[in-house]
Amino acid sequence: MDILANKVMVFTILYVIGIAAESITGTISAGRKNMDVFGVITIATITALGGGTVRDVLLGYYPLTWVAHPEYIIVTFIASVVAMLIVQHVVRLHKLFLIVDALGLVTFAYIGSDIGYQIAIHSAYSQNFQLIGTIIIAMIMAIITGISGGVLRDILCNDVPLVFQAELYAIVAAIVGILHTLTMYYHIDNLLTALIIVIIGFTLRLLAIFKNWHLPKIKYFT
Repeated sequence: MDILANKVMVFTILYVIGIAAESITGTISAGRKNMDVFGVITIATITALGGGTVRDVLLGYYPLTWVAHPEYIIVTFIASVVAMLIVQHVVRLHKLFLIVDALGLVTFAYIGSDIGYQIAIHSAYSQNFQLIGTIIIAMIMAIITGISGGVLRDILCNDVPLVFQAELYAIVAAIVGILHTLTMYYHIDNLLTALIIVIIGFTLRLLAIFKNWHLPKIKYFT
């Protein structure tokens, strides 16, 4: 029972951090487009809750997370209002946006990979390939949960989605998903490993931002 309670606590903390962070990025994006207060809060909410909503809809999980826990909407609202009051005084706004977005990315990727793992362990066809299949499913869920909110944010703000043109992004979510899957598969998942994985993912994303690490880009000449 203590293990279960500990896991619930970890996921609650990570989820609150994730939705608050993504709410702030939505607020920044909408503010840069000169939206009114309603527009800013709407974009912030969609950004914060979009990833989990897309995942739940794809998996047929109902009620949706924010329907079952409407208090999360309050968290996004508060984070958005605080961001509106603060970010207008920040000089290097784009860097703040990327850093906060990195935090949201890795926390949601961690949560998504756990859900993917729970699905995978009941659907692996062969014992010999169980770990491989589990990693693939958990990794995909990590990516979907991690990037979907940001994709919705960027589309609604008429921007090219960050995941398609930024430094290492979806790859970071995938790495977080793989690491978390391995800790669960070998029964070493706990508060410490969760913290380590989130730090690794966050650090990797920051390095990608400041070192300009990209996947190879495709260019056509006409």
